[in-house]
Amino acid sequence: MQPTGAAHSSSRPPSPALFQPADLFDLSLPISKMAAMAMATDDAKRAALRSQLATRTRQQELLGHTAETVNSTLLNAVQRHIHKAITRLGLADVLAFDIGDNVEAGLKVVNVLERGSGEEWRAMGRFLRMAFIYRLTPADATRPLRLSADVLPTATAFHQLPLAMAIYKIIGHMLTYGGTSLALQQTDDNGHYRIEDQLFRVVPLGELPGGHRYAEGYKRTDPVIRRGSVLYPSFSTFLMVNVLARWSDGEGVGDRLVLSACIGRDDPRYGRLLIDAITEDQGIAVDYRNDGGDLNDADGRTARSVIVSGWRLNETVAAYLWVNLGAIHLCTTEALVGDRSQPLADRFRVSVGAACRLLRPFGLESDVMDRGTVVG
Repeated sequence: MQPTGAAHSSSRPPSPALFQPADLFDLSLPISKMAAMAMATDDAKRAALRSQLATRTRQQELLGHTAETVNSTLLNAVQRHIHKAITRLGLADVLAFDIGDNVEAGLKVVNVLERGSGEEWRAMGRFLRMAFIYRLTPADATRPLRLSADVLPTATAFHQLPLAMAIYKIIGHMLTYGGTSLALQQTDDNGHYRIEDQLFRVVPLGELPGGHRYAEGYKRTDPVIRRGSVLYPSFSTFLMVNVLARWSDGEGVGDRLVLSACIGRDDPRYGRLLIDAITEDQGIAVDYRNDGGDLNDADGRTARSVIVSGWRLNETVAAYLWVNLGAIHLCTTEALVGDRSQPLADRFRVSVGAACRLLRPFGLESDVMDRGTVVG
């Protein structure tokens, strides 16, 4: 009688199993860890990854698999990982990466997508939806915007930038306004950068005085930005302000002011709309502050735009309320329907509906929509 536990000791060894993606790498070295090695600033770590991939390929060749099959299977695993990350971040409608047959490039994409809290990428997704509407993307581009993994910067260059800026650098070279590239360019080693002719500087947290409104919630991955006399709470906000205020008049966009209402700076409802938190079902607040270049100026003028349409999945109309100097203005890319004899809500159904959803909780819907001045 065979001893207990020896029932399989004399069994024929199993033939090599059909190749599985997990056979390519140890369980102790999953794709996420391999991706971190691919995007490491340490040359030795990247070399170790290449050695690991080569070793596993040779092992699979000894089992009768071709190098092409090994590479293809790992590529498929990496592509699935990228797709999963893009889906989780809500980017599938606006962004895709082509990795070709380059496993290491695909792993770099994985690492970039998995960096930060995820909010940096979600903010870029909102920006890209607006960029499509305002025709900042290539004329022949269709959604999603397709990027080659080859556009990823070197690991050293990527790590030198705050994450939100590093992400934009991957995409910005594909965007243009009036024929001018919107690529991010570094102008010196002291935190100064340029997009188009917009010169700006990253403001470190340590420069903000105690109690400054932009110090609370400061994100090193999406830092405060200074452009001239204006301060922006984050780089992603700086991008959105430029979309609305500077890059919105491209050919064929049709951006227009349709309604203005004077509420008054002293009206508490206006004050709440200017500074209160805005929930995503209402819109996204894009704030900035003109302090004349003086961070200690307690009387600096705050302005806000609230984007009520255009940044969500499947929205094709960009609309926002500009809140400034006691007035509220409605701007939109929505095509006009009908003429002045018809109510504004019928002429700009999407924009007015979205604006009302924002204004109603602040008690401002009637003051703006019924008593505001229709423009154009």
